[in-house]
Amino acid sequence: MPDIPHEAVVEILRNEPGLVAMLLAGSGVRIPSGAAPLIADSNLSVRDPGLKKQLLADNVFVFQGKRRKVAVVTEIQSARPDRSRSLAWPAYACVARSLLKCDVLFLVIALTADAAAGCLRTIRTGHPGLELAPFVAGSGRLPGPGGPAFAAELTVLNVITGDLDLGTHEARMLALINIATAPPDRRAVYTRIIRAVVPDAVGEALGDLVKTVIKDPFIDSFIAEGLAEGLEKGLAKGLAKGLAEGRAQGRAQGRAQGRAQGRAEGQAAGEARMLLRILAARGITVPEEARGWIEAHQDTANLEKWADRAAVAHSLEEIFTDQPKPSGMK
Repeated sequence: MPDIPHEAVVEILRNEPGLVAMLLAGSGVRIPSGAAPLIADSNLSVRDPGLKKQLLADNVFVFQGKRRKVAVVTEIQSARPDRSRSLAWPAYACVARSLLKCDVLFLVIALTADAAAGCLRTIRTGHPGLELAPFVAGSGRLPGPGGPAFAAELTVLNVITGDLDLGTHEARMLALINIATAPPDRRAVYTRIIRAVVPDAVGEALGDLVKTVIKDPFIDSFIAEGLAEGLEKGLAKGLAKGLAEGRAQGRAQGRAQGRAQGRAEGQAAGEARMLLRILAARGITVPEEARGWIEAHQDTANLEKWADRAAVAHSLEEIFTDQPKPSGMK
């Protein structure tokens, strides 16, 4: 029975078929130049659909280029594939090739390390030379979250596979900032998916951040679904929790270096690291001289304010509007 992670990945790929080409590129496979992805029928059954045995792939995509096209059959696996998969998957590839009249690639998105290990095994059909070696992406084999393309989708995939641990405040901020790059109708969906697959405490912390720091891209959709109930209480709780987590490392370092001055320096260093992480997640380039200026800044109030601005800004100039430009900024 398909579960939330399985169905979430199926939907993510249908939202962004181009992500399939990126995942295949990680295995050294290139889709035809200029090919536009199309969603094809995933029912590969060739007999009466009322029969018990049907060939139903999770997704089938067709990439149509100028000179050739290629189909990609995708399957989502959360466990090591059993014998039924080894019997069905070669049929998926062969039937798709017959129906779509083009070359076929077979890609498995493995949601666990065990699933990835099992899917990497070549499937023998018994006929010499006729074997299926699936391309495998997923657990331990994904591009990192963020980047210029599919930042939101890669973030959700990395959380589902466990490659992105949201146990820290910084990781949760990174995840929500990346999700904010998705179209408005997907932001709340992607956030709900993440909250459904992480521990309850992490889900609550994400909800607090949605209502406070990252509220601009998210809050409207959450209000529409009734998740803004008790907003004032949530704001206070979320802010207190965020402050405690975001500055814990700074306080620890401060105590080691000396009481008052050490704590202040440690807190500032933690806030500077947070600001730089947010800038990187937003794709905003920070020149080396400007990076050094930020890391050396000791005013934690300024660093907090700039981090909040960085969550929605598109350039360094938008962040440092009330400050002389850092060294290295043009």
